[in-house]
Amino acid sequence: MITIARAYILASAALGAWAAVKVGPLLVGSPAALAGITSVFSILAGVLVAVISIIGDPSMLLTGNWRLGHEHAKDIQVRIGNYAHLVFVYVINLILVLACTVIQENKIACHDWPFSILAGVTVFALLMSLPLPYSLMSIQKERMEEEIKRRKTTPTSQ
Repeated sequence: MITIARAYILASAALGAWAAVKVGPLLVGSPAALAGITSVFSILAGVLVAVISIIGDPSMLLTGNWRLGHEHAKDIQVRIGNYAHLVFVYVINLILVLACTVIQENKIACHDWPFSILAGVTVFALLMSLPLPYSLMSIQKERMEEEIKRRKTTPTSQ
């Protein structure tokens, strides 16, 4: 059975393939577009590495008994793995931009396929980034709810 997440990944890959065919050739003569892609993905990669560092901090585990901490750690490790995959896609995208820039600036005679691959990977990476803020919000919401629950069960001293 296909999950919503897998369906989203497949749809993103399909849109990336469409962009490879339709948008890739447009990148051939556009150094400004390549510079823009570089800027966007450099920023995204930096932010995502910072998020991974914050989320992966052991002090961010939910309070409670060791079982709760263990289960929460497993969930966080899965999320960090997914974010690491996204960073990998960003790095691949930046490497493709570098290759396309070298081809463009040195006027290397080749087909448009490197630019098409770049367009496809760029669209795929952008689409895969869209759910990221909502994923981070769910982590924060979970932590808030657990803290409220902890405060309800902990007697206050006044």
